[in-house]
Amino acid sequence: MRAITFDIRLARIAAAKAMGALSPRAYVSGLGPTRCERVSDPVLPGDDWLIVEPRLAGICGSDVMQVFLEAAADNPLSAVVSSPHVMGHEVVGVVVEAGKAARRFARGDRVVVSPWLPCAPRGLPPCEACQKGRYPLCASFFEGKLAKGMHLGNCRDVGGGFAEAMALHESMLFAIPDGVDLASAVLADPFAVALHAVLRAPPERGETVLVYGCGSLGLLAIQILAVLFPGVTVLAVDHKPRLRDYVTKLGAVRLFTSRGRDLVGEVAEHLGAPLRKPFRGLPWIQAGVDKIYDTVGSSGSLEIGVRIVRPRASIVVVGVSQPRRFEWTPLYFKEVALLGSNAYGIESLAGTEKHAIDIFLELLRDQRIALDGLVTHRYPLEKFAEAFMAVYDKRKSGAIKVLFEPHSLPEVR
Repeated sequence: MRAITFDIRLARIAAAKAMGALSPRAYVSGLGPTRCERVSDPVLPGDDWLIVEPRLAGICGSDVMQVFLEAAADNPLSAVVSSPHVMGHEVVGVVVEAGKAARRFARGDRVVVSPWLPCAPRGLPPCEACQKGRYPLCASFFEGKLAKGMHLGNCRDVGGGFAEAMALHESMLFAIPDGVDLASAVLADPFAVALHAVLRAPPERGETVLVYGCGSLGLLAIQILAVLFPGVTVLAVDHKPRLRDYVTKLGAVRLFTSRGRDLVGEVAEHLGAPLRKPFRGLPWIQAGVDKIYDTVGSSGSLEIGVRIVRPRASIVVVGVSQPRRFEWTPLYFKEVALLGSNAYGIESLAGTEKHAIDIFLELLRDQRIALDGLVTHRYPLEKFAEAFMAVYDKRKSGAIKVLFEPHSLPEVR
C-alpha cells in the first residue's frame, strides 16, 4: 500500500547536510526524511484490533514541524519516537476488517481515530493516568508489546493515517453518528485538543478571554468558548486580516492583526486600560484580559501574553514552537499562571465526564457547532509535497486545515 513515511535516520543525515540553508521545498524532496512510498499492508497484531481504511487525514502543526525539521535539536520528546514510521494522527475512516475479539465495531462502520498509544493498545493494565482518562500522560509509552511512541505518526509499530490502511486497537475508535459527514468528523482531534486547552482554565461568565492564533486550533477554541461558555467575551489575535469576518462569525468580538507595541496598545485601548511604559522594550498593562489560550506557543506570543493579562490570570499554552528567549518579568510580577495543555482525554464539562471526542461528535450531531470553511485544501497521498508546502506557507496558500484523501471513494454508511 502507499503511505507517507518519516525516517529519523534520514532526518539526522539531512540535518548534518545543513538543510536549513536550503529552500523549504527541499525538505519534501528526495533530500528530506519524508517519502510517499509503498510499505507492507498492516496486519492485526491481536484479536481486539481492526483494520481501518483512512478516508480523510488532517495535517497537524506537529506534522509540519516534523517534516521541516523545525523542532529544537535538544527536544526531549525525541526520546518517545521510534522510526521509520507512517505519519498522520488526525484520521477518520471505515472499518474493513475486525479481529474475532472486537465487540464494538464491525466491517463498514465509520470511525474517528483517537491516536494515543497508552496502556490498552500496548496490552498493559491501565496505569494511574489511564485510569483517570489522562491518556497523553500515560506512564507506558516506552513499554508493552509496541515500540516506544506517544501516538500514531511517531511509532514504527502502529502506522498513521497518511496511508491506505492502518491497524488500530478497538479502544482507539469512536463511532461517527448518522448524519455526520467525514469532512466534519475529521476535525475531531484538533477540536478535542482545543477543548482540553479551554478546560485547563475554564472561563467564568463575565470574563474577557483572548485566543492567540487563528489556525484550526484557535478557530475551534473561539467556537468552543462562544458555544459552551455563554457570557464570556472572546478576543482573538492573528496577523491575517482576511480572517476578520470569519473570526467574528465564530463568536469573537474583535480580531487584532497588529504586532508588538501596536498590538499591546490596541488591546489596552479596547479594554480601556492605561499603558505602562518601561525605559526600553514593549509596554504592558495591568487591567488586562482574564485568560489567554495560546495556540502559537512562541516566544513572541508568550511575551505579548504576559504583558496583556491581568494579575493572577492564566495563560494556557497549547501551541508548539521552538523555544527562544523572551522578556518574562511580568510573569512573576503579575503572578500569572502559565499552564501547559497536552492533547485530550476524559474531560469534565457541565458536571459530567466524557471523552473529548464524544463531546465533539455529540455537538456535531446536535448541530451546535458549524465547521464550514475550516477545511480549505485536499490532496492525494502522492501530492504530499504540495500539501505540506500549503501548510508551511499559509499566507500564500490561504490554508487553514489541509487534508489527505488516501482513498477517493464514496462514504460507506
